Amino acid sequence: MPTFYESKQLVTPGDLLAEGDYMAGDNTYKDNDRIYATRVGLVNYDRRNIHVTALKAFYVPCVGDTVIGRITEVGIGGWMVDIKAPSLAVLRASDVLDRPFRPQRNDLPSIFNEDDLLIAQIVAYDRTRDPMLTVREPGLGKVTHGLIVEITPTKIPRVIGRQGSMIKLLAKTA
Repeated sequence: MPTFYESKQLVTPGDLLAEGDYMAGDNTYKDNDRIYATRVGLVNYDRRNIHVTALKAFYVPCVGDTVIGRITEVGIGGWMVDIKAPSLAVLRASDVLDRPFRPQRNDLPSIFNEDDLLIAQIVAYDRTRDPMLTVREPGLGKVTHGLIVEITPTKIPRVIGRQGSMIKLLAKTA
């Protein structure tokens, strides 16, 4: 059962990574008994599982993720929010207000307007519908001050560091 690359070596789409009794992981596919790469990235072998860590990727939302988004549109019943995912997220007015939402009485732009930044949590998502957000948890809501640094999703583990060491250092210097 040979492998054709060392762990952490750069691979490109279509590269043959291994033959034999291996499982295809992220950014790979299996054809007969051969595993191929589907993205440009670094190959990783974890026992019988082979995956490629993409060098460039887009954010795939997961329920429970905390995200920073920009309001792109104020609608009748809520807001459309750009969270840098393949589709815009939806923040319903009922997930913001403490009382029942009444379109004739509630002025949504007075709560969040276009280009406002907010911290929200993803409460629902699957590939058949847009991510749904909430701001009802503590620490969530409109961002009034601060500095936003954009990081590609593949670099987030480096920002966190081993056992959170880098994020602790960043928080201490802030």
